[in-house]
Amino acid sequence: MNLFNIFKNNFYRLLAKKAIILVAIVFVPLMIVGGVYFNSKMEAKASIAVVTSNKKLNISNKYMSMKVVKEKPTMSDLVLNKYDAVIEDNGKGDFKITTIKSDKLKNQIEGFLKNPSSVTKMPNSKDKRGVGTSIIGFLIMIVLILEINLMLFYPEDRDFGTFKRILISPVSGSKYLMSQGVFDFLVAFVPTYVAVILVNAVFNVNIGFSYIQFGGLLALLMLLGTAFALFITSLIDDVDNAAMLGNAIILITSILSGTFYSFTDDNKILNTLVSAIPFKPYLALVQGIENGKSLTNYCGELTYVLAVILVLFSLGTFITKRNLKTGRY
Repeated sequence: MNLFNIFKNNFYRLLAKKAIILVAIVFVPLMIVGGVYFNSKMEAKASIAVVTSNKKLNISNKYMSMKVVKEKPTMSDLVLNKYDAVIEDNGKGDFKITTIKSDKLKNQIEGFLKNPSSVTKMPNSKDKRGVGTSIIGFLIMIVLILEINLMLFYPEDRDFGTFKRILISPVSGSKYLMSQGVFDFLVAFVPTYVAVILVNAVFNVNIGFSYIQFGGLLALLMLLGTAFALFITSLIDDVDNAAMLGNAIILITSILSGTFYSFTDDNKILNTLVSAIPFKPYLALVQGIENGKSLTNYCGELTYVLAVILVLFSLGTFITKRNLKTGRY
C-alpha cells in the first residue's frame, strides 16, 4: 500500500460521512456569509443596554445607541455581541458599567455619562476589523473542528487494526501520518477556498484580500488545524474522546481569542494566557495584511504560529512512534 492508496481509501470513507460533507459544503459557506453580514452590522456606533426604571432616559447620540431595558442582559448577550456594554442606573445618579471589550470603551462611556458632548468617535474605530478578517475569524472554529473530524480516520485505523496492516507494507509510520495530514489539509482547504471564491462571485463582496493572500492565510490556518488534529488524535486513543476533547478545546480557545470579535478582560493572568493561544497572533497577522501592512511587520506573530505548528506536528509524530515501539498500537 502506498501513500496514494491511503489517500484514496480515506476519500471513499469520507463519502460515507454525511455530516462532514454537510459541514464542508453547507456550513463553511454559511460562515463566510455570516462573516460578511455581521461585519456590515458592526459599525462604529456602539450598542449599549441601560438598566433603569427611568423610561425617559435617552442619552443616545450618533456614536452610541443606548436601549433602556428592565432587566440586566446576561453575559452571553455581551459575548454574542448583542450589546457592547451594559449600564446599570441605581437611581441616584451613579452608573455601573459592564463590558468585555476594551477599557477605552468603558472610559469613553464614563466620560460620555459625565459630559455627553465629550464623545467625538468610537474608541478603536481605526482598528475595526475588515470583511476579510471577519470572514477568517468566523471560519476558524468551524474549519478546525472539520479538520479534527477528518483526522479521526487515524484513530479509527488503530481501533480496527488497519494501522498495523499498513505498517507491514512499505509505508512507514511517518509516511502514513504525512498522508493523513495531506488528506486532512486538502479536504478542508479546497472546499473552503472554493466557497470563498463563489461567495465573492455571487454576492460581489470585497473579501479584503487578493485570492493569493487569502489562500496563503487560509493555508496557514489549515496547517495549524492539521497539526492540532494530529496531536489530539495521537494523544487520545479513543475516537469519541479525541473528538470531544479536540472540539471543546477549539470552541473555548477560539472564543477566548476573539475570533468572532475582539474583547479584553481586566484579568492580566487571563489576558496573558489568551495571548499564548496561536489564534490571537494569527488574527493580528490577518488584520494587518488586510489593512495593507507588510508581512515583515508581523514576523513575530508568523514565527510564533509556525513554531506552534512545528511543535504540534513533532509531538504527534513522537507519540505515535513511542506507542509503536512499546507495542501499544
